[in-house]
Amino acid sequence: MISIMGKEFLTDKEASARYGYSQAWFIKARSEKYGPKYVQMKEHGRVLYPLEETDKWFKNKMDEKE
Repeated sequence: MISIMGKEFLTDKEASARYGYSQAWFIKARSEKYGPKYVQMKEHGRVLYPLEETDKWFKNKMDEKE
């Protein structure tokens, strides 16, 4: 987990492990404009998912299934 200016972010690999979706799923979701919000670092193209917002996104998806 990476902390930037007091906020925690997950890498693709960490998000994959935390939520049980493959890294490929996260890549596809980004390309199809679906899935949790993310930020892409300009310097090296690294993609990061804000932990709090990503938790909320997956919680909402679980609530929709109930």
